[in-house]
Amino acid sequence: MVITFATQKGGVGKTTLAVAFANYLTLVKEKKVKAFDFDFQKSFHQKWEEDKMLSIPQLYEVEVIGDDNQESLLDFQTLMDMKKEETVYLFDLAGTLDERYIDLLIYSDFIIIPFEYSDVSVKSTMVFINLLGMIESQANRVFVRSKYDKGYFYRNQQAMDEEIGKYGRLLPTPIYKRNDLQSINTRLLSYGQKNAVKQTFEELTQYINETI
Repeated sequence: MVITFATQKGGVGKTTLAVAFANYLTLVKEKKVKAFDFDFQKSFHQKWEEDKMLSIPQLYEVEVIGDDNQESLLDFQTLMDMKKEETVYLFDLAGTLDERYIDLLIYSDFIIIPFEYSDVSVKSTMVFINLLGMIESQANRVFVRSKYDKGYFYRNQQAMDEEIGKYGRLLPTPIYKRNDLQSINTRLLSYGQKNAVKQTFEELTQYINETI
């Protein structure tokens, strides 16, 4: 199975959610995960490298994609083989259109798109949705409200939810703004971190299981 985390705008917690979901799949769902970092900042892989200093057992491998000698990894047949496997291949992807990963955006089983209700995030999310339409992506799109402040009234929430719902699955439960997630690593989920993502990720995994 191929699951890709991608969004047009930085700063919405995409990599944090990708790490948390990889941890959740391995620790809670007992899935085998292989992660690939295809974002320009390489934050996922850098964190995984830093975590080698910890005494906690490694949960999964993280590989950097993007070097010239690695382009063949994303060829069509490789992706098709990944889609057939029980292993979850999780990609952390930049939201820009790059020829090297168009096939990934087209043929991923699921694309997870975190977003916020800020004007900039709303616009960039719609740009990314249009991009997926232009390349005729076949992936199931899942939208996750990230860094959600339950004490704040988002004036554009209802309209945004209705619009996004036309293009994919909007998970009912947001990822609330929590300090616990700022200290996440690639080796564990603390009690607070698990509570921060559990309901949302249960909805996500249920949707995945119903769809595949």
